[in-house]
Amino acid sequence: MLKQTPLYEEHKKLNAKFTEFGGWDMPVMYTSIIEEHNAVRTNTGIFDTAHMGTFIISGKNTGKFLDYVTISQMSNLPLYKARYSMLLNDEGGIKDDIIVYKFENYYMMVVNAGNLDKDFKWLNEHKISDVEIKNISSEICLLALQGPKSVELISNIIEEEVSDMKYFTVRDVKFKNISAKFAKIARTGYTGEDGFEIFVSNDVATLVWNKILQLGAKPCGLGCRDTLRLEAGMPLHGHEIDENITPLEAGFEKTIYWNNDFIGKKALDKNKIAKKSVAFICEGSIARNGNKVFLEDKEVGYVTSGTFSPTFKKAIGLALIDFNVDEKMPLKISIHNNLRNIKIVKKPFYRR
Repeated sequence: MLKQTPLYEEHKKLNAKFTEFGGWDMPVMYTSIIEEHNAVRTNTGIFDTAHMGTFIISGKNTGKFLDYVTISQMSNLPLYKARYSMLLNDEGGIKDDIIVYKFENYYMMVVNAGNLDKDFKWLNEHKISDVEIKNISSEICLLALQGPKSVELISNIIEEEVSDMKYFTVRDVKFKNISAKFAKIARTGYTGEDGFEIFVSNDVATLVWNKILQLGAKPCGLGCRDTLRLEAGMPLHGHEIDENITPLEAGFEKTIYWNNDFIGKKALDKNKIAKKSVAFICEGSIARNGNKVFLEDKEVGYVTSGTFSPTFKKAIGLALIDFNVDEKMPLKISIHNNLRNIKIVKKPFYRR
């Protein structure tokens, strides 16, 4: 039985088409992927992201604990700031990518839907004294308001002035005419656009969702969430990152704080990187996850994600290839038994 978010009935009213994602029944689109994608790039779109997991981590040793279980320096995270990071296994593979937010008496961690239970168990297995981890995922709804007009729109529903909020910051807020037990917004997102992620208690989630729709945001599904994040060069767990790919191979060395003794650190060696993540444009066809990459007759990697880019009207993708491959060489991808030429380009494809 697939899980449903608190907004499931609202999506049905909007005639959403659904898909299974990480054990959840989620809207993949409402009108069309291209229409929803373009709404986020030019105006505003609203996503139901309540399938994501949210943990509250508190106690006097929380900073020390997070320094050990993530690859980043979390003990020095300034108040009301957010930091992107990863959880690794002992072999240096990526268990999950996460965002950590710092509040006065606790940290908040957001994890991927499909890894929620696994991450919660793993964090508890490595917990140290004076640390408490609470899973509040089932109590709150997470919404993502994304697009260049997000500030203008969100200002109509919350009492605080948020136009001065910097990227990757977070704050507690009050909604206008809606009393919520839990209400926070972060200037973060997964689209490459400006925007906010809204954390709100379940009992008022429908009110907030409908208010945002009334103000003109377009409801958006997982379909365009994927095309948007791919244009922005952002990884998807199970594709660009997984337990067999290290942060060095995935291109996230800047996320690593080498001075900390974190889980998986001993397995990471900057001088022994086997693979690298590259962005490409494909000629004549759309490459998909799993398509093989060739240099002449030799297989040198595989596609991790591929799509048609609504912004650039081209077939784009990300691939994991052998580290020593010269990116200027004529690489090809096998698509339906046809070899297609690709051109390696700089990440990301899109920058606002």
